[in-house]
Amino acid sequence: MTRHIKILASLLMVATFVFSFQNAHADRNNLNEIKFLERNWLPKLLLILENGPVLLSESTEFEVESPSKNASRKTKKELVYLHEIAKTERTPEAMKRIEYENSGESAHNMFLNEGLIDPDNYKTLLLMEMIDNDHMYFILERKKHYSRPRPSEIDPTLKTAIDNPPHPAYPSGHAGQTYINALVLAEFDPENADVYKQFAIDVAHRREIAGVHYPSDSKAGRKLAVDVLAKLRAIPIFEKKFQDAKLSYIKPDLSGDGVKETK
Repeated sequence: MTRHIKILASLLMVATFVFSFQNAHADRNNLNEIKFLERNWLPKLLLILENGPVLLSESTEFEVESPSKNASRKTKKELVYLHEIAKTERTPEAMKRIEYENSGESAHNMFLNEGLIDPDNYKTLLLMEMIDNDHMYFILERKKHYSRPRPSEIDPTLKTAIDNPPHPAYPSGHAGQTYINALVLAEFDPENADVYKQFAIDVAHRREIAGVHYPSDSKAGRKLAVDVLAKLRAIPIFEKKFQDAKLSYIKPDLSGDGVKETK
């Protein structure tokens, strides 16, 4: 009898393990199936996709690595990181900047308002608007392609500092739009290249502090920015405008801290 009880207990342990493993596997699959829903998109952003880019062809392809699966070890590590910086980096100053950078301000206006672009650089500002028209299309196209949900959609215990934006997470638009501007300014003013790029990196990091982006979203946004600018510069008409803006560029006065305090 004792032997039979031991055998039965062993069988129950095996059955429990198999059941637990199957449940965990099912949960993982369910987690991986979560996508950003199209009904949650802001309609005017979908309209940008319908209208297409201006200078580049819609068929232009950019290599953007697929984001990690929702249940992957990498995503879990990123979620742990987001929880940590939510606790340690949501300072009053960071929150003030997060709110401002979430207000819908264009990337080049962020640089302008921070004193990183002299307002007399009309050609540079017009060039940045031109870049934004095409760059935005490819950001949104990749977002729609991957439909990566926001971090808090995967982990509801992650409390965001702002509302989740009405479009998917990957790649990050804020990271890409600020970085492509930084790349232009770095070309025009190599002496202060690190200042421009660091500002873009800081804007992207604050989106992570806010809990609306993974670090991998930011990295992909910067990669796409580099590639889009390279493709645009291969177009002769664009490159001429780029060089004209570079010739007339007036460097900002960065003799202070380089970045103004947000009002």
